[in-house]
Amino acid sequence: MKTNYKRLLCILGLLCVSVLSCKKEWLEAKSDKTQAVPATVKDFQAMLDDFNSINRTNLILNEVAADGHYYTQAGFNAMLPSLPEFQNVYAWTPITQYEVILGNNVPGYTNPYTDILTMNIILDELKKSKDQDRNGLEQVKAQALFNRGRLYYELAQSFAPPFKVATANTDLGLALRLSSDITEKSVRSTVMQTYNQIVSDLIAAKDVLPNFPDFLSRGSKSAALGMLAKVYLSMGDYVNAFNYANEYLKIKNTLINYSTLSTSANFIGVNQEVAFINRLLGYPQITTEYLIDQSLYDSYETNDLRRQIFFKTVPAGITFKGTYGKSIVDLFCGVATDEMYLIRAEGYARTGNLSAAMKDLNDLLRTRYAKNPDGSTKYLDQTATNEFDALTKILTERKKQLILRNVRWTDLRRLNQEPRFAVTLKRTIGGQTYTLEPNSDRYTFPFPIEIINASGMPQNPGW
Repeated sequence: MKTNYKRLLCILGLLCVSVLSCKKEWLEAKSDKTQAVPATVKDFQAMLDDFNSINRTNLILNEVAADGHYYTQAGFNAMLPSLPEFQNVYAWTPITQYEVILGNNVPGYTNPYTDILTMNIILDELKKSKDQDRNGLEQVKAQALFNRGRLYYELAQSFAPPFKVATANTDLGLALRLSSDITEKSVRSTVMQTYNQIVSDLIAAKDVLPNFPDFLSRGSKSAALGMLAKVYLSMGDYVNAFNYANEYLKIKNTLINYSTLSTSANFIGVNQEVAFINRLLGYPQITTEYLIDQSLYDSYETNDLRRQIFFKTVPAGITFKGTYGKSIVDLFCGVATDEMYLIRAEGYARTGNLSAAMKDLNDLLRTRYAKNPDGSTKYLDQTATNEFDALTKILTERKKQLILRNVRWTDLRRLNQEPRFAVTLKRTIGGQTYTLEPNSDRYTFPFPIEIINASGMPQNPGW
């Protein structure tokens, strides 16, 4: 079954994302589906446990486009010929061939849709299952909903405009595919519909899943609560972001003490803070060639252990080694407790509870600092004089703590809507300066041109 299913999914995935009517291939796919249709809890769980597919994201463009890092000219040139789309998003403009970034070499778009197809197959087929393990069927259904909501959220951070309350009902969002029927025509939903679907899937999942999973690669209630906090934060709905982060922290609130970690290790590793494992694919462009801005590195105080644990100096510059993954190239971008403290702190600050906001921030940062000989922390608790002061401190720590977690691009997109936090990004490449203004259309990447041509869906503007 496994071999046939893999082949089926590959064929169906390509058909789904391309919205093509390939008659011969479709007939072959239908034949394979008859042979390999999943029917039991064990079948569905095996599909969900495809770690190398389900628990990885190809949405690396966000990290390449964000701030806090740079590439040397040699590193930038090395992106050709295999990754010209990285050059385009790094410069926020199609400096290579216009068609390149819109071409079929956009796994950040096609691979998530293939995984979404997996979830839709599970959700459709379990309705027909004769398996008597009804609780097991409910659990795999909840896991599939969790993953589908998470995948659509990830896609929205790249290919849908930032959520804006005033225009969310008219801005074009994603093509929402909610069944395994690949003959359904792809139509772009609105941004509001996109986020409503994401939230609906995650809420349905969190109401069924256990607080903690058997394996961190599987969805759980804590992971779903964390994802809901992240989703609402990206929407600028700080009340709901606070509420879900708070619910998460009622279940899971342990922070690791960085004083127990090796400062010479090349990664931190999976630890007690992790609620759900997801990883960025380890391209050299976000591992060895992704160099940290000197100004970001200098923002860590001497007694801040992240200065040594997160970074390594190499001949080319400063590289990042602070991943919660299992190796230096296994870049963790899942759900973790440290981010929930920061989301709740921001929620407290935005609702006027400055003391609670700073308590959450201080509780987190105390665990990131060196200790005195008597075991007390060298960190000095911070206070805030007003909301802006508290938010400035919290947002600074988000940038410093969540490096290569696939959150910075989303933060830029939402914070640019507030003039007090909006930033203009600049880079110099080959003697030419490139600029990304706040709220530019280029904060949303274009759909691959093959998808546009096959489906007739409208393209994102700006490229």
